[in-house]
Amino acid sequence: MMPRDHMLHQAEAFADQILKSYFCEADVEFLISTFAEDIVWLGAGPQQQAEGRECVADCFRSGKDQLVRCRMFGERYVSRKVSKDVVLCQGDSWIEPQEGTGLYFKTHQRATFLFRKKGEFFETLHIHNSVDYSDIQEGELFPETAGKEAFDKMKSELEEKEQESERKTRFLVQLYDSLPCGIIQFTADPSHRVVSLNRMAWEFYGFSSEREYRESVETPFCLVLDEDRARIEEMVDSLKLNGGIVHYTRECRPQGGDRLSAWINVVMERLINTEGTEVIQAIYTDVTETKLLQKAQERERLIENQCLRAATCTAYPMIMSINLTQNTYNCFIETQTCPFDDRRGNYEDMFAKMLPMVYPAYREDYCSVFSKEAMMERFSQGEQEIYMEFRQLGIDGEYHWISAHMISVDNPVNDDMLVIQLVKVLDQQRVEKARQEQLLRDALSSAEEASRAKSDFLSRMSHDIRTPMNAIIGMTTLGLLKLDDPVNVKNCMSKIDASSKYLLSLINDILDMSKIETGKMEIVKEKFEFQTFFEDLVKIIYPQAVDLGIQLEIYHKEPLERYYMGDALRIKQILMNLLSNALKFTPDGGNITVSVEEQRRSGGYAYLSFQVKDSGVGISEKFMPRIFQPFEQESPEGARNNVGSGLGLSIVYNLVQMMGGTIEVESQKGKGTVFLFTLPFGLVSDDQEAERERKARELLQDMKVLIADDDMSVGQQAAQILSGMGAKSKWVETGCQAVEEVKMAIEKGEYYNVALIDWKMPEMNGVETTRRIRKLVGPETMIIIISAYDWTGIEEEAREAGADCFISKPLFESTLCQAFSSLRSCAETVHAPKVQNQSLQGKRVLIAEDNEINREVAKSLLEAYGIAVDTAENGKICVEMFEKAPAGYYLAVLMDIRMPVMNGLEAVRAIRDLGTEEAARIPVLAMTANAFEEDKVTAYKAGMTGYLVKPLDIQVMLEELRKLTGI
Repeated sequence: MMPRDHMLHQAEAFADQILKSYFCEADVEFLISTFAEDIVWLGAGPQQQAEGRECVADCFRSGKDQLVRCRMFGERYVSRKVSKDVVLCQGDSWIEPQEGTGLYFKTHQRATFLFRKKGEFFETLHIHNSVDYSDIQEGELFPETAGKEAFDKMKSELEEKEQESERKTRFLVQLYDSLPCGIIQFTADPSHRVVSLNRMAWEFYGFSSEREYRESVETPFCLVLDEDRARIEEMVDSLKLNGGIVHYTRECRPQGGDRLSAWINVVMERLINTEGTEVIQAIYTDVTETKLLQKAQERERLIENQCLRAATCTAYPMIMSINLTQNTYNCFIETQTCPFDDRRGNYEDMFAKMLPMVYPAYREDYCSVFSKEAMMERFSQGEQEIYMEFRQLGIDGEYHWISAHMISVDNPVNDDMLVIQLVKVLDQQRVEKARQEQLLRDALSSAEEASRAKSDFLSRMSHDIRTPMNAIIGMTTLGLLKLDDPVNVKNCMSKIDASSKYLLSLINDILDMSKIETGKMEIVKEKFEFQTFFEDLVKIIYPQAVDLGIQLEIYHKEPLERYYMGDALRIKQILMNLLSNALKFTPDGGNITVSVEEQRRSGGYAYLSFQVKDSGVGISEKFMPRIFQPFEQESPEGARNNVGSGLGLSIVYNLVQMMGGTIEVESQKGKGTVFLFTLPFGLVSDDQEAERERKARELLQDMKVLIADDDMSVGQQAAQILSGMGAKSKWVETGCQAVEEVKMAIEKGEYYNVALIDWKMPEMNGVETTRRIRKLVGPETMIIIISAYDWTGIEEEAREAGADCFISKPLFESTLCQAFSSLRSCAETVHAPKVQNQSLQGKRVLIAEDNEINREVAKSLLEAYGIAVDTAENGKICVEMFEKAPAGYYLAVLMDIRMPVMNGLEAVRAIRDLGTEEAARIPVLAMTANAFEEDKVTAYKAGMTGYLVKPLDIQVMLEELRKLTGI
């Protein structure tokens, strides 16, 4: 008989064999082979029960096809002996289908067996299976349907999980490769083999692929610069698993590409990767731009510090730090020279050594300011700076001006009182200060002198303005008292006219100077005829020179253009001022010479040089530096009429400067003065004018011309011009010589085609010479009278004597061309003065003037020339009168600018806005005392067609009317 324990163990092994055979191998027959004839089976389902070997066997065989192989695990068995040959054995375990069965479940099963000993083996008397078979369908021995459904559901869920996992994996891989940082893992062993790396890790170093990287790089340390390798290897060796991170920044050398070097910031950690391998993981980011910016900022800070240091050290040759609490000093800037034996030491000892070097007069103040106790007291009371200037003995044995500047410094470490001392040598500043003070004194003196000059000017102006005013008032009173004496009235009127013109010139000078000083003087560039410009100048100056008994000579040197671009008005003003001065300060019998020539051409400009020379009283050497200053006059009593504003030469100087020219003056007291100025003139290209001059030159080809002029310069110049034009010229000095030359030519059978005869010659004047030559040659020779004077008085006599034409001096080439172009119609005078045209008589004009006297003056002057006049008191009445008048009723409108109700500018706009043809056509002339160029521009913009400056000159007014109306 077997021991009890062995029988129980055998029963448990037998139960385990039955269960594994049934569940794991789906072997029903082995289970059936254990059945006793009287077996009782109780299953998990409500219909699963049977008795007897055959019935129970049929039940199990009917469900055989539903069985699937399962995995059984977690088995436990408990057994008890019921009788000496029957054992109760209970077992439980977990079961789940094996792979490939297409089913899924996991359940806990319990089985209770009654085994009866039969020989050496057992037979099964009873089976009670307590597996949770709630999912078993009717007719199923095993939960096949439920298992399949559970399997399919699990399979579907697993597929979804796998897809989601794949998506996440792709995303993580993409993220891993697109991160803006390099990630590399390498083994922790000494080989440091690369395990994995992302895209950035190999792209950053210039590799085209991970494969190229792995082929080229055995270990990440291959890419570390030699100077950094030992340091980084030491960091790697210090890393412990999950022991934290290390980080550093280093320079690297990417291969290829544009960058020669780059900077990366690296974070390293020792860890276990996803594959379970212990690795070193390094994550690095590109910080090149940040590093370069930091370096640039460091360089800038360094430069700023060096500049600040250089500037400070330059400004202050000694800078010292002082600790008043510790009683120490330190000359901490090594590049600066220290005047003491030691660069650092005891402050009070240094102070005691310095005191004897301070100039005696400053020692007491020096002690009271810079002693340690004094400074600590002042700084403790809140003062931030202490400053003093004093004289101190230098190493050269001389006393120098020194400034000592003590500045309190905040101490971030402790409570010691810190001070920075800045020492500076002030010798140059003191010299400069003295110079500036002298300049201020000089400026004050100049200002006082200018003030005195202005006061003198105002005094003179008061006198000069009162003088003509007294003359005007006196002569007016005298004329009224002797109205019955026409000769006396005419004399009074003449003096009133002269005084009025002088008064106007004073006012004009003051206005011009005001415009210059305020920057309102404008220089225009307009085309003007140079010949006409000089003729107008000569017409004004020559009569004055003749009246004063002064010889006036005008010369020019060819070539000169006929037209130039420039401000003819201001150039004329310059010459008029210089010539007026020359006339004023040149005595009877003296001479004045004006000459002009082209000096050079540059940049599209012709530079013309003008010289005005006189034999007058001259200017002293002492006054020469002040000659162009306003309000300055040297001995005005030396002037012919003892009048003048002292502004003329200042105006000349400023106008020349504004035009881009230069002016010089030479003078000697008692011998005369020479003014020389040069101005740039714009060049004018005129093809039609050039063609006219070419044709005029053709007229002179092979012509014989006789020139008679007592002035050698004029004669020779005229001969030279004519020869250049193709003529055969002959110059003689007197009228007698001219007559003899004509006789000699006739005797040879030759004739002069043209004779140019100067009006004023010694022995025989031009008219008599003309008369004698005409008798000799008859009408065959064209005789032209040349003169710098107004020939109106001799014109009738000269024509009776046989003169054909008149031309003015100076003789420009263009003048002669124009004169000879009229050879075929020599009855026409080329440059004769204009004869008053009587065609304005009977015409009607409308005058708008609010001042009754001015209105009456303008009306009376125009009526004196046969012009009918209507008047209006303001612009509004003027517009109404013009609007009511029929077309063509008024020849022109004369419009004052400043009027009540409606001013002149508003009135002319109103007329132009009427919209009629007559309103658009009618000439409107402004009448105003505003002589500024900007006022003229404003008037023209408003619709004016002419501009007359008060006081009105009747001849200018008539000429303007003729020009604008075409009469």
